[in-house]
Amino acid sequence: MIQKLMAYKKTMICVCAAAVVIVAAAILLLMGREETFRSILVYDVMGTAVIERESVGTMDAAENLYLESGDRVSVAADSGMRMKLDDDKYVMAEADTVFSVEAEGTEADSRTKICLEQGAITNEIQNPLSEGSQYETSTPNSVMAVRGTIYRAELYEDKEGQNTKLSCFRGKVGVKPILPDGTYGEEIPVPAGSELVIYQDGTVSEVRDIAYEELSLQAVENLLGMVENGQDVTGITAEELKQLTVKTETVSEAVESESAQAEQSETGNEGSSETVETALENDAEETDAQIQDEQTNPAKNTTAKSSEKKKQVKVPQKAPQQKETAPVPPKKTEPVNSGGSENENTGGGDSGNEQPGSDQDQPNQPDKPSKPKTYTVTFTYQGKVFATQSVKSGGTAEAPVLVPDTGGAWDFNFGTKIKANTTVTWKKAD
Repeated sequence: MIQKLMAYKKTMICVCAAAVVIVAAAILLLMGREETFRSILVYDVMGTAVIERESVGTMDAAENLYLESGDRVSVAADSGMRMKLDDDKYVMAEADTVFSVEAEGTEADSRTKICLEQGAITNEIQNPLSEGSQYETSTPNSVMAVRGTIYRAELYEDKEGQNTKLSCFRGKVGVKPILPDGTYGEEIPVPAGSELVIYQDGTVSEVRDIAYEELSLQAVENLLGMVENGQDVTGITAEELKQLTVKTETVSEAVESESAQAEQSETGNEGSSETVETALENDAEETDAQIQDEQTNPAKNTTAKSSEKKKQVKVPQKAPQQKETAPVPPKKTEPVNSGGSENENTGGGDSGNEQPGSDQDQPNQPDKPSKPKTYTVTFTYQGKVFATQSVKSGGTAEAPVLVPDTGGAWDFNFGTKIKANTTVTWKKAD
């Protein structure tokens, strides 16, 4: 009996101890979650922006809205959005920009990553990060790391593909290009007042002084606001930024005015063309009437012939004069992937009616072969971009030299011919 009682007491002691351990673990877990909370606040929305959250879906961005780590932001054209991370980090997204934001850890070991997919953002880290903290901006072909600085990252496209332009306004930025095989190139330090371009193939331009006049109006306004709030920007003063703002606005208005005039010119040319055709038809009718009159009244033969000659001189002169005074602005077409459409559009016309500078003026030039189309193969690991490759249409992708994990493999047949943009994910071993 005594032995049974002792065994019962031991059992109860073990159960109570286990319960205490479970409760303590739960408290520590909750405290840990509270400590790792990071604040991501939307404090300004100019226009329209959309937030994509995995657990919720899509929602409109609004002032005083708190984001979560992993949210994806899409800023519409002619719009802008500004965020504040914690109390001393700011992200200013310009028009037509798409990015995602990750923010984890504590003040001692914070990890912040902005993944820029398109457009441009300006980052302002007011205070130096702690030794255990990280702040990065990544693009499809580069990774930028900072400790305390102001810099702008912009994605833009040219004939060769998508490039990254980095401009450092204060502090220093370390940037690594991502090579086509998925590996990283050597880190390049970009000091304050300097900028460089990372091209799609992983090559990098020389570090040069920032061309402030090439910045967008939104970027200049963001810099001006920071300077007026006491921040230092290398290479330009507040007064120069104000003058540049006015100049940039004037240039933008001039471009919009030229675009509107071009549209009006095209509309006017259509009306002029109709007027010329109507005049030609009227002249033709008058000429037929004179011929009939000549046949019925031979005495008027001389007068009719004289009038007819005037018509013959007058009619051909009208069309060229209209074309010269109101030419249709030629539209530029890129030779890449044209598929021969330019040659089809310019062929079959009357060379006498072609305007100077058209393809008819250079009949002996051979057609330029179109460049093969290239597609982007994106390798992702745990929902993040691990590497990218550019592959010609019909070609095959290669597995990146580095692997994200020791166990697993890329879930993809590398013998498959690439005919569209492709995403390859890493599959963990069972």
